[in-house]
Amino acid sequence: MLVHSVISAGTYLAAKRGLAELGPIELALARFAFAAGIYVLLVVRSRVRVERADWRRVLLLGFLGVCANQLLFLTGMRLTTPGHGALLYALTPVFVFLIAWVRGSERASGGRVGGILLAFAGTAVVLLSRGMLAPGGSSALKGDLVVLGGVLAWSAFAVGGKRMAEKYGPTAGSGWALLVGTALYLPFGLAFADFGSFATLSPGGWAAVAYLVLVTNVLGWLVYASALARADASRVAVWSNLQPVLTALASWWLYAEALTPSFVAGGAMVLLGVWLTERA
Repeated sequence: MLVHSVISAGTYLAAKRGLAELGPIELALARFAFAAGIYVLLVVRSRVRVERADWRRVLLLGFLGVCANQLLFLTGMRLTTPGHGALLYALTPVFVFLIAWVRGSERASGGRVGGILLAFAGTAVVLLSRGMLAPGGSSALKGDLVVLGGVLAWSAFAVGGKRMAEKYGPTAGSGWALLVGTALYLPFGLAFADFGSFATLSPGGWAAVAYLVLVTNVLGWLVYASALARADASRVAVWSNLQPVLTALASWWLYAEALTPSFVAGGAMVLLGVWLTERA
């Protein structure tokens, strides 16, 4: 999950860069059409057959993980800031735990609940220390609400995807969900996309698309599914709180940005929260 956290730390930046030149519909279409082409090869090579009784679950996961999550995420990120998006997705472990607890697949304990909340509080401190949570006006508020819808969709996807990853393995478990979700999205994307925007896309824009396809959707999804097959969904999700910490450390290393005492304190809270959740 440390690898997935590193990958996801760049997803917000790549999405924001891509949305500077493409609309949410166009970016989602390019992202999942290219990723689906790769997953076709991976799924065929895995030779794993999904049982007929599980296809309804695959259909739901495809809708949640691709159509709902990504359209809401990309639409919201066009209106809000990467900092706001990162904080909202830091709520993922909270929602994942609540959904899993209600379904009876995970048990509540003081250590687990406390660790999840502490990691989220640490994420907020880290983002505040970097000045990334400044108010953005009514547009940012609308974007935050839309992104929150994407967080809820992804949380439900993580809980449901655990069973598929356990039963069919990470490649088939995540691959079929992405392929089905892409098939559901294609008619909408093809009907409403502005294909002319791809003709004027800059090298930087194509680089952002390539990152989202190869690093986020292919490598990131496989790593996430592998972790879900081995651990509780809330334990996997809590690692997402490391993303803002890793982004800040990268900025310190690459651009010599100062690390403030509040950042160090927030980072320590995140690490302690992750440790408490794992220990519980």
